This record gives sequence, C-alpha cells and structure tokens, in this order.
Amino acid sequence: MEIQKLNWAGIRLSAHNKTILIDAAEDFSYYKPVLGDAVEGLIEFSDKIQADYILFTHMHLDHFDKKVIRKCLKNDGKLIVYTGLEVIVKKVVGDVTIIALDLNETFTEDGITFKPVFAMDGVGEIQSSWIVDDGTTKIFHGGDTIWHNQFWKLGKENPDIDYAFLPANGVVVNFEVIGLQYSPVPASLNLKEAFAAARLLHARKLIPIHYNLFAHERCYIPQVFGQEDLERVSEELGQEYMILKDGETLTDF
Repeated sequence: MEIQKLNWAGIRLSAHNKTILIDAAEDFSYYKPVLGDAVEGLIEFSDKIQADYILFTHMHLDHFDKKVIRKCLKNDGKLIVYTGLEVIVKKVVGDVTIIALDLNETFTEDGITFKPVFAMDGVGEIQSSWIVDDGTTKIFHGGDTIWHNQFWKLGKENPDIDYAFLPANGVVVNFEVIGLQYSPVPASLNLKEAFAAARLLHARKLIPIHYNLFAHERCYIPQVFGQEDLERVSEELGQEYMILKDGETLTDF
C-alpha cells in the first residue's frame, strides 16, 4: 500500500492498482470565518487524482469536499458511506454510486476491505472512523474524533492495524456564530489522547493528522506541540509514531 498525506485530515491510498481517498479536502474557504487562513500552503490535488473509492468520516466541510468528489471520483467509482449519513449524502451528491455500510459491516472489492467503526464527533454530529485493509497493510482513520470508551473494543476486534491516522490538535472551538454554545472542552483528540488511542488500537504507528494548519484566535484554538512533545509522549506511553507532512508519501509493503 502507498499512502500519501493530503491537506489536514486527508489521505490518499493506493493498493491493488486502485486509488482511495479519505477525508480529502481542497477547498476550506467555507470555514474561513471560524478556522482562519491556512498557515501553510494547501496542496492542490484534484486535477491529478482519479479515485476508485472515496470515503469520509463526517459531513464537516473540512472533511467532506463535494468538489473533490465531483472532480476525483471515476465514472465507475464508488462513494462508500456510513449508513447514518446516507440520506444526507444522497441529497448532496446523489448521482454517484453509493455503498452504504452499517458500523462494523464490511465491503470487499478489488482485494480491499472497507469497514466503518464507532467514532464520536466533538460537536455532536454523526461521524464514523474507517478501517481499510488491502491484505498487506491495514489503516485506521479517525477523522476528528474525540476521546471515547470504544478504543479498547476497537483494538480487540480489529487486530494488526499498521497505521492509525488520528487527530492531534485538541482544539477548543467557539462556534457561537453558528449557534453552538461555547465549551472549553476540546472537540478533537489532543496529542496525548491520540497516542493513547493508537496504543489501545494496538497500531504499529500513530500518524497524527488534523493539526498545525488552522488556528483562529477567537473561534478555533488548537493545542500546539512540537518535536519534543511528540518524543516525550511517545516514550511515556510506549507508542511509536511517524510524521507525514502534507504531500509526503509512505510506501508500505
């Protein structure tokens, strides 16, 4: 499996001559009033990638980019969704082939197995995590989940996860502008929680996502961390990690 880190929480997987996109977003302009401007240049990929399968964890526009779906999904490609989001998705992009799966239900095609599993969104929206397995490499993608009590169970029921892609910015959001009352409790995993979740998933390595790209002094306040913090928490919890920068590719055989 070849794995490329895209913007924010997005990744591209290549396996068995098939291309898979998860949470692949290119246009973040809708959320500029609350996320602010990207602190680094964004990767433009939609003109270069044709996907056989597209997955997303939830409908927030920094994870679900309908323009990417329109441009990148092949004519015979499939949008694989958690059934909890099927009705909403069909209203937005109802003219593509959709495979809807319940939590823990699997769909296998082209030697690749897809499975949505439990997740919990920080502001109460419907969300799933995804497990993708090509027979050689198994990855877990956690969108922007918060801490929940199912990581133990997920680790027991889904052995041999190689890479856990988990959010790490522990962001405090103030979305009163869209009607959500302020809460000081982080709306995604923070760094230590991401390492702990990866350990409970028995992942070979944590790959942090969803950090260091957006910050807004009033609406979107992330936890900031550096290399020393990564090394310290990794050693403390006994969980290995690796950093994939946006655009960087990992080949795992």
